[in-house]
Amino acid sequence: MANIALACTILPDSPPSRLIEWSHAAEEAGFSGVFMTEANNDSLACSLALGLHTKRIKLGTAITNIYLRHPILLANEAAAVQEFTGGRFILGLGAGHREMNSTLGIEMGEPLKKMRETVATLRNALEGGKTGPVVKHKLPLYLAGVSRPMVKLAGEIGDGVIFNFFPPARVKQALGELAEGAKIAGRDPKQIEATLFATAFISDDLEAARRPARKLLSRYGALKFYGNMMARAGFEADIAGIRAAGRDGDAAIKAVSNELIDATLLVGSEARVRERLQELCAPGIGTAIVFTNPVNEDRNAAVIRTIRALKQ
Repeated sequence: MANIALACTILPDSPPSRLIEWSHAAEEAGFSGVFMTEANNDSLACSLALGLHTKRIKLGTAITNIYLRHPILLANEAAAVQEFTGGRFILGLGAGHREMNSTLGIEMGEPLKKMRETVATLRNALEGGKTGPVVKHKLPLYLAGVSRPMVKLAGEIGDGVIFNFFPPARVKQALGELAEGAKIAGRDPKQIEATLFATAFISDDLEAARRPARKLLSRYGALKFYGNMMARAGFEADIAGIRAAGRDGDAAIKAVSNELIDATLLVGSEARVRERLQELCAPGIGTAIVFTNPVNEDRNAAVIRTIRALKQ
């Protein structure tokens, strides 16, 4: 069974104090890490805070948007988190979504080139003693891999890769792509950890759990990269329906099949979620990063339920 990590973010119903409580609970339950997402929050600042309030658990970002910070600033931020937390930090890097970046006035150019350049700058600074503080503990760099080229790049230059919305068949393919990238760089693919970001909707009422799951996938399916990935994974009809719906949110939601939900998310009872998580991780996932959305309960109850259900 893969290691289990908890994913958190800042929301109106999950303020900083609540994240600290969840991190304590996850640490006591034997979880391997707590990862911060980045959406209207600072993933590194939050990781630092959680690290200062825990003792053993790893801290990570899933992910930090490489377009929002100059690589030198990012290197120094990451170095500070790493040293203040005693070497427990993993920096997960991603390019974000073109749709969201464009609203911030960011011209992405070539994301693959930008990622390669960012990682090179980070390694030069972190491993060359050019950060303040100087890093005494190796700081792993994980790349968010959705497209095939980015997965291969993770195999070439990353310490790990983070998949999202990947059904088991796509995980198997991606592990092959990861190995291809490692071969290009003369690396052992076994030294690169494959992680899976998995979103959960836990409830004994399966249909109630599927409703918010359907809405989530209708939104992600409308995004270019995620939609293309899901279509290539065998869900062409779903994505075609989502895209045809345009601004009609209800029509987009109706286009999402139960098969797409069950293949890409953790949905249903605690027992069903544990079973699905094993299936998703079976091809070779080292760590599953689980983010929980509530179903007919508040977020705190949902997260505590998740921690209890996936206790290591």
